[in-house]
Amino acid sequence: MGEKRITEKEKFNEKDPYNYTIKVLCNRWKPFILQAIKTDGVTRYSRFRKQLPISEKVLAQNLKELEADELIYKKVYPEVPPRVEYFLTEQGHSACEVLNVLYDWGWHEMKRRGLEIDMIGEMWHGYRERDEELLDGPYKEYNYRKKHKYDNE
Repeated sequence: MGEKRITEKEKFNEKDPYNYTIKVLCNRWKPFILQAIKTDGVTRYSRFRKQLPISEKVLAQNLKELEADELIYKKVYPEVPPRVEYFLTEQGHSACEVLNVLYDWGWHEMKRRGLEIDMIGEMWHGYRERDEELLDGPYKEYNYRKKHKYDNE
């Protein structure tokens, strides 16, 4: 088996800043993970699992990619059980600024169209007052409370 030949299109995509930015920042979960860390200042693995409907495998993979791309770093404390905290790097803070522009555009467009907007995202981005009880609760509980507590908003 020979090496895979790289097409001209693939060469272009590798050298294009748009494609690089999309590859590094814009998969299904990375914007949420970065914003969660930015909002909290530091985030533990268990908090991601509470706030996001994401499998452990996918979360672990995304955290590894974000760390490899130097957007986050993790600190492991020598405790039993081990405590792991995630922080944004300077590049991670810069990436959040880019993602905030995307979020703001999407938020305004969804409002204009009368579409439902996720409350946790609104809290993360300052469009809704923070509700620590809601932010600390499990995602399934969030969906239940969202349906009942916030129906009239």
